[in-house]
Amino acid sequence: MNEYVYGIDIGGTNIKLGLFTLPGMKMIDVKEVETPRQNQETSIFEKIGSIILEMNQVNGIEFKQVKGVGAAVPCPVKNGHVDKCPNLKWNKLDIIFAFNKVLPDHVRVAVSNDATLAAYGENQILEKPYKNAVFYTLGTGVGGGIIINGEILEGATGLGGEIGHMRVFDGATETCGCGSQGCLEQICGTSGILNYTKELSLSSTSSIDFKNLSVKSVFDAAKAGDKVGLQVINRVAEYIAISASIIAVILDPDVFIIGGGISKAGSFLVDLISQHYQKHARFSSYKVPFLLASTGNDAGIIGAAYLIRKQI
Repeated sequence: MNEYVYGIDIGGTNIKLGLFTLPGMKMIDVKEVETPRQNQETSIFEKIGSIILEMNQVNGIEFKQVKGVGAAVPCPVKNGHVDKCPNLKWNKLDIIFAFNKVLPDHVRVAVSNDATLAAYGENQILEKPYKNAVFYTLGTGVGGGIIINGEILEGATGLGGEIGHMRVFDGATETCGCGSQGCLEQICGTSGILNYTKELSLSSTSSIDFKNLSVKSVFDAAKAGDKVGLQVINRVAEYIAISASIIAVILDPDVFIIGGGISKAGSFLVDLISQHYQKHARFSSYKVPFLLASTGNDAGIIGAAYLIRKQI
């Protein structure tokens, strides 16, 4: 009898579920649904339970064939517990217990941070996974995941990998969502990119369409040689490189992997980061390569599925 696991990525807007075979980890089905907005500490798990049942039926699977569920969540998590998750209105929630209420007793559950699991998933699908890897997720915010000796680094309280809240510059006039100033996320997240683009446009001419301003339009302009676009993206690349150079002398990783929506800029961005990194790297850390993530929006569910596979 075939066996399966589910990888689930729980986001503030959508929930994505992937069904994977064991032991081969082939994804045979995927479904994305809107995240419930009300009573989220219960409704999210009830929704997931019903979708799993539906996917089982569609694929001709009995629940006894499902051995585990792995879940990625958009907040720090430790041993399945979340202290606070603003995007999902969770407070002091035992996620594993919440899952256990909607799943059969035999189904194992594992949970970790979404960016951390994106890193884990990206690394696991490689022909030869890296032992030590650092993953950047560049999007609305800046997240990260750290793999040390092949294991996910959560840290004492689940904060391991919160790269976006490294303080990398002085003179910030605005406060980050974390309450600090000068965070990497303030420069390299969506708001930071768009705000700096608008600021530069006040004193420079640009081909960027400011009526339909987006991160993509800024990158497209930069690729076409637009002065403002180039200045913005160059700044993003340099501060990612600065943060990476700090991480490198602490963790000594094998590789930096760049993922998230902004990484769709492709080699244009990664090459710029690598160039700046060479200026800031010290000792043998200058050898650490930067790679583009290859799993795209499936990174979270892949990582979650591999996490639970390891635990069953």
